[in-house]
Amino acid sequence: MAKRKIAFIITKLQLGGAQKSVLYSVSHLPKDKFETYLLCGMGGTLDNFAKEKIKNLYFISSLVRQINPVKDFLAFIEIIKTLKKIKPDLVHTNCPKAGILGRIAAKIFTRAKVIHTTHGFVFYEGQNIIKKYFYIFIERFAAYFSDSMVFVSNKDLKTALKYKITTKEKSCLIRAGVEVNTPQNITFNKTEFLAKLNLKPEAKIILQIANLKAEKAPLESVKIAKLVCKKYPQAVFLYTGSGPLKEKTQTLIKNFKLEDNFKLIGERQDIPQLLALADIFLLTSVREGLPMALIEALFMQVPAVCYDVGGIKEILKNGQNGFLISPGNKQKAAQSIFTILQVKLSFKEQKTLLADFDINLMVKKQTALYNKLLK
Repeated sequence: MAKRKIAFIITKLQLGGAQKSVLYSVSHLPKDKFETYLLCGMGGTLDNFAKEKIKNLYFISSLVRQINPVKDFLAFIEIIKTLKKIKPDLVHTNCPKAGILGRIAAKIFTRAKVIHTTHGFVFYEGQNIIKKYFYIFIERFAAYFSDSMVFVSNKDLKTALKYKITTKEKSCLIRAGVEVNTPQNITFNKTEFLAKLNLKPEAKIILQIANLKAEKAPLESVKIAKLVCKKYPQAVFLYTGSGPLKEKTQTLIKNFKLEDNFKLIGERQDIPQLLALADIFLLTSVREGLPMALIEALFMQVPAVCYDVGGIKEILKNGQNGFLISPGNKQKAAQSIFTILQVKLSFKEQKTLLADFDINLMVKKQTALYNKLLK
């Protein structure tokens, strides 16, 4: 029997959970059943990794994250041409921009079945009402071009049904998985690693793995750090990632005189080692789907302090493996960090819950969905 062709489309290969899970799917779907292809924009941190690992890789030069009518139209044409060349049996889109352009192109100009995975919606509670319902309209419109919609959190699935973006029959929950690391299987020289980061052995490390973008709210982290470091000067906040708010974040760090306590360490490939050093995982996002970095932290038994957005409460159990904080409540976030640093939290690992996030289970569920649609 001939292999079925699966084309994945994602906006850009930045260093993030959605991107990592897509790359893993492209590389690990059963090779005896599927021939996989990846279409993506250019300029991502993981581009070189994709070039090494992905056989059928197509860069869509005009596909960018920001709204740009000219580039968006050119990207749409480029996606159409590429899909016509590939002739896929199924197209699986990820991320908002790729999801809109890719679904429309696939449904109108190919015979492929179309799946879209939502890794968190652009709209959120508390957003400007006009902007919010504009995004909801766009989501509803794009959903018409989908044969199935995948959600990584129950919260997003319920939100999609609430706002009539899709139907229950066309929806399914498939957790975006992570490659499981535990404290027992991470070995490295901690002394040398701390020295490279210019950290003292007694430093208490609060780690945030996120891009410096508005939805991740990095300035909130700096403001929390100011509260924490007044009472706990040995606390050091490490923030990985890059993005448009880097300069503003650096300025605020300087204004608060936190240069020794808040370090922007850029995009990293050594996340397991950083998690092995971390005392606390922090996330101050104003919107999320279900962040993979948090799941990685919990597998590594690092207690977390996170703003309660998206599907975070599905895995972060307040007072057990960390603390859920109302968005914007910096005082409560700082107090929760104090509680953990003072060893007043007995970490309870959620083994049964975390089992759903094994990345190999994700691929098995995707395979089953593909077979069902292509039957």
